[in-house]
Amino acid sequence: MVNDPLRKLPQQEKMLFDIITHASTGVPLDAVMGAAINMLINAIRQNYPTRKDAEQRYDELFGRGKQLLLANHYDSVTGRRRTVIPHDQIVRMPYHIDEDTNMRK
Repeated sequence: MVNDPLRKLPQQEKMLFDIITHASTGVPLDAVMGAAINMLINAIRQNYPTRKDAEQRYDELFGRGKQLLLANHYDSVTGRRRTVIPHDQIVRMPYHIDEDTNMRK
């Protein structure tokens, strides 16, 4: 049995995750991660009026995220990614097009 925490998201989180995953198809990884962090920062900025509260919430979210990532997806002994969780939530990158090669034609 697969114990992937992404399969156990609350309904609204799962719906948003699926929408974002679909919208991210073919987009470079750095752009996907940048958009995700900007969404998080914007949500925190709009909902926490003081720096102290915003920083505390940010630290809570990233602490929880780091704990989930390391405990569920990486082996604590080898440090390598676990292979028991299938990659059925995939961010697909576009194929690399070498502009220098295409311009020579």
